[in-house]
Amino acid sequence: MTMMSMLGEVRPEHDRAADGDLVLLHYLRSFRKPVLEVWSAATDRGQLGRWLGAVSGGNGNLTIEPMDGPVSSPIAVRVGHCQAPHELIAHVGGCLLELRMTQVGVVTNVELIRRHVSPDEARVVGPRWQYLLDRLTAYLEYQPLPRWADYPKRADEYR
Repeated sequence: MTMMSMLGEVRPEHDRAADGDLVLLHYLRSFRKPVLEVWSAATDRGQLGRWLGAVSGGNGNLTIEPMDGPVSSPIAVRVGHCQAPHELIAHVGGCLLELRMTQVGVVTNVELIRRHVSPDEARVVGPRWQYLLDRLTAYLEYQPLPRWADYPKRADEYR
């Protein structure tokens, strides 16, 4: 399946100047759906199991078994902050991730920020998060889920 997909933007990581030239990856998607519906798709275990993978654990310490993608082993997720349905900050596989949702009229905007990435890593990490957001988009729009095989060739777009 060929899907039109929005790239993430590579930006300087200003709050970590001591660590050198780190960057962040910034993604933005918009859906003509209520914020609660989009939030549930991104956080509810049952819905995550339909487009991302099975979720286990609790009390802010979760494990996700991905159903497809660049990582085939379980992924540890530790929720650091959650203000439903607008903000989630988590450590995913040891990396810092921020998810924000705002509803303006009938449109919910989703902003995903993957922090503390070296510029060399951006070429690997960028397509991964683009892929996961495309899977969320496909799920919300009742479309077939994209497959990971199409995404590694997008690495050069994350410079």
